[in-house]
Amino acid sequence: MTISSVIFDLYGTLVDIETDESDPALYAVLSQFLTYYEIFLSPKELAARYQEVSAAHLMEHHNPFGEIDVFQVFEEILEKALNRKVERAMVLFVARLFRSLSRRRFGLFSDTIPALQELSRDFRLGIVSDAQWVFSEPEIRMLGLNSYFDTIVLSSRYFIRKPDPQIYAHALKAMWLPPSQALYVGNDPDADVPGPQALGMPVLIIDRTGQRRDLPVPVIKDLRAVLAFIRSRY
Repeated sequence: MTISSVIFDLYGTLVDIETDESDPALYAVLSQFLTYYEIFLSPKELAARYQEVSAAHLMEHHNPFGEIDVFQVFEEILEKALNRKVERAMVLFVARLFRSLSRRRFGLFSDTIPALQELSRDFRLGIVSDAQWVFSEPEIRMLGLNSYFDTIVLSSRYFIRKPDPQIYAHALKAMWLPPSQALYVGNDPDADVPGPQALGMPVLIIDRTGQRRDLPVPVIKDLRAVLAFIRSRY
């Protein structure tokens, strides 16, 4: 078997991030900002609407691993508040302000770029991640990751989340690859192992803390070990 592509999870694997969407201060700032657009929702009302609309959108996707598009959530919140259609640019701005206010930690792991630089010489690279495109696409660019990847599949574009095999199948189809030739690298065994394995993809788990035990797939502590793993196994 030959590996010709390495497909990565994004958050927790390549990107070190912590967010808090329950922080009351987030909704206080966003509520105050929206008054400039003549939207007068208290922080509690705004938080409640975000949860309610998100839940309603999730109900529209009956798959147990269904996903929402947060852009559509904010679009509905704004349009109901204004009782009219809103411009796409306004929805993008509000959604990305929300994300910015929720971020507590954000950056690349120290092994990310060295590993990508090394792997990109010999392998096609991709991303499959549970992520909101309205946040993640600009975050991928701001971190300088976009130039490394042929294919980026985000759950919010397809309304399906890991571990459903379908999200991985989208990437394989886009890259014209059989499952056996694409190694998947993730950090969460529950989310990142069953889906790829169901398709016949080999899986590698990154565990930087060394706390994972008895996993059904190989484990590494540093992304720079991916190349050595491929050479030793394939």
